[in-house]
Amino acid sequence: MKVQFLFFPEEGDEPDHTMTFDLPGVPQAGDRVTISHPGQEGCANFIVRRTRWDLDHPDPEPHHRAGEIVVGTTCAVSVECTFAVGPYSSEEHKGVAIGAAT
Repeated sequence: MKVQFLFFPEEGDEPDHTMTFDLPGVPQAGDRVTISHPGQEGCANFIVRRTRWDLDHPDPEPHHRAGEIVVGTTCAVSVECTFAVGPYSSEEHKGVAIGAAT
């Protein structure tokens, strides 16, 4: 499942940046996410604050014929995260996380 991550400063209304990942599941509020980049020392740490599901349903009518099942689809899944500092956070990430917290 493709999941878009939106990274927000601590109290920000707009994301600082976004990244998309192919995941086997969706992180939930409170989960800690660690992102590593090949060739980069350390990692980036985030805390999930909420998940947003965008769904599409083909039938605008609330009723269906007996025995008929109309199934919608997932358009997008977005995970909103705030910056966190972990024991292996890169120096660059620590600077951004500290700046986001002030």
